[in-house]
Order: sequence, then C-alpha cells, then structure tokens
Amino acid sequence: MHHVMSRSIAEEAIFKDTGDYLTGIRILGELVTGGYLVCHAFCFMPTHYHLYGTFENISDTMHKLNRRYAMAFNRRHKRRGHVFDSPFKSLEVVTEQHFYALPRYIALNPDNYETWPYSSYPGLIGTRPPFSFVDPTPILDAFGSVGAFQAFVDEGREPSDGQLGSGSAGNRVTP
Repeated sequence: MHHVMSRSIAEEAIFKDTGDYLTGIRILGELVTGGYLVCHAFCFMPTHYHLYGTFENISDTMHKLNRRYAMAFNRRHKRRGHVFDSPFKSLEVVTEQHFYALPRYIALNPDNYETWPYSSYPGLIGTRPPFSFVDPTPILDAFGSVGAFQAFVDEGREPSDGQLGSGSAGNRVTP
C-alpha cells in the first residue's frame, strides 16, 4: 500500500470548481475499474490530492492520472503548461503507525471532513453516498467497524503531538 500525493505548481488551484473535482474523481474511478490500482481512500483538495491504495505499477498509474487530469484541466480552462509541481510523491506504508494514521490524515484534510464531497471518507461513514470504486476493506478490517474508525478520525481533529494524522491536515477549505 502507498500514500500518493500530487501538488499544484505554486500552490495554484488545480480544482477550481465542481467540474474539476468531478473530472479528477472520474479519471481516478476509470483507473480503478481498469485495474491500475485498488483505491482504499482519497481526498481531492484545491491545490493537491491524496490517494491511499494498492498499485499494479505506481509510476504508470500516476502518470496516467496526472496526465489525463492536466490535459482536461488545461482544455477546460483554456490554458497551457504544467499543472502539477512534480509527477507525484509516494510513501510506502510499512509501519503499523503509518497504516493507522494515514486514512485519518487523508480524511481530516478538509475542515468539513464529514461532508467534503471530494473525499471518500463521507461515503464510508454514511454522510454522503459512497464512491463505488473505493474499497475501504483494509481500513475497516483494521478498526473492526465504521464507528470505531470514525471515532479514531474524530479524535485526531484536535492537534496533539504533530504526528501524521494528528488533525493538523492544513490547507483546510469549505465549499
């Protein structure tokens, strides 16, 4: 499993409106159904996104995702040039602490994390319809239930020790 993130150039918005978010989510869903990855969690924010997944070939998958999104974004906004600061960053999830903290960190990115429409978390806890391409099985297996995971996420809302998932997600926005 990997935590993959991609950030915009110069902190410019790469998701400017609902249409941009839906395009990114559609492309991610197509890659999942195409067998490139199993997506366990995701969150799209105005200047970046996070994915938690298992990848067939991480470089190929991320190249497809970022390239397809950048082409659609540039076409839609009548612009040219790079959209992302770098191809992507990836951290392999190798420790138990990272395994537990990562889905909380991803969930807590937006201020309104329980209803943020461009994240898999609200679908998991039932405040929005779930995305059909998201497989939260590893998260639910680890926590035992949706309620236990939701309590863990809520505990992380208040910054505590600065650790990954402590609630200091940054770049908070509300649509």
